[in-house]
Amino acid sequence: MLKRVILLLIISMALIGAVSAADQTSFKVQSEFEDLGDGVYVIYDAFKNADEILSVVEFNEHDWKDYTTNDTENKYVVTGENNTYNFTDGSVNEVGSFELIEVDGDKFIVDYAKTGNEDGLNQTFTNLMEFNKLNNVTPIEE
Repeated sequence: MLKRVILLLIISMALIGAVSAADQTSFKVQSEFEDLGDGVYVIYDAFKNADEILSVVEFNEHDWKDYTTNDTENKYVVTGENNTYNFTDGSVNEVGSFELIEVDGDKFIVDYAKTGNEDGLNQTFTNLMEFNKLNNVTPIEE
């Protein structure tokens, strides 16, 4: 009986730790964004199409390489201000800005993408900086 209680306590502590780690950081976003869950937020245009998308994903080397590599004829990534990056991707008609941040020892990629042309880059960069202010974070180097 004592072994069962100890086993149950160990399992409970492991589950509590896993739940706490998954919900460790709650990011604040501008009020215009609708929360779709899993770190994805969206602003819809007048026709209910996704016009601007914010995603916050846990960092891993594979994803970071994908974000920072010009890997198609239509995708161009350039270094922006203060450890940020800007991109245009003609294959999906998107422009955007992204960065790497660290919160409580965990790294995250924050990506703002907007449909349209390069005029949208100013808006995505501005929104990225607003995200940073709301969450008291600054971009870091990888």
